[in-house]
Amino acid sequence: MKFSEEILKEFDLEPQVEREPVNVMKIEEMLRFMKLCAERIIKKSEIYRLTNDVDTQMDCMDIVTVKINDFTQVFRDLLIFMRKEEGTYKGGNSLRYCMTSYDTFEFQQTEVEEIFLRELLLRNEITHDYFNREMHLQKLIWIMINCSEGAMDVYYNINEYCVKHELLDKYTESSGGQML
Repeated sequence: MKFSEEILKEFDLEPQVEREPVNVMKIEEMLRFMKLCAERIIKKSEIYRLTNDVDTQMDCMDIVTVKINDFTQVFRDLLIFMRKEEGTYKGGNSLRYCMTSYDTFEFQQTEVEEIFLRELLLRNEITHDYFNREMHLQKLIWIMINCSEGAMDVYYNINEYCVKHELLDKYTESSGGQML
């Protein structure tokens, strides 16, 4: 039995091209990604507040959970980069180190920004502690209702710092590792 070329093409037997992961990114791109995350956190939090549909609320919670994780990772990488540029980086890469480091830049923080940053540690709890998932989801809802707008304030401060110090065209690599 012979196979025609057309039948073989339908099976899509061509080998897939493997790509290497990219671990270097331009600061401007990282800030754009951070802004998109912040906008999504705020938008989905607002939808959550305005609806009574449980499925829509659950979808919003799922999206905000993912976007908080993304936001946290880019926040951490940017803070480590900023410290390295300043020459004050001491080798820490935990989320707690980066949150403390953020405070040392003496940004004029809004109240919701301070609360949002303090609650950012929820990212670690949601990601690593599924045993207490219900408790963490209640905290997530609280964040969505009370301080999600703080994400944009964090973005504005970091973006302003990077613009002021002419860092937008520089590149940095992923800090990797755990964020505890």
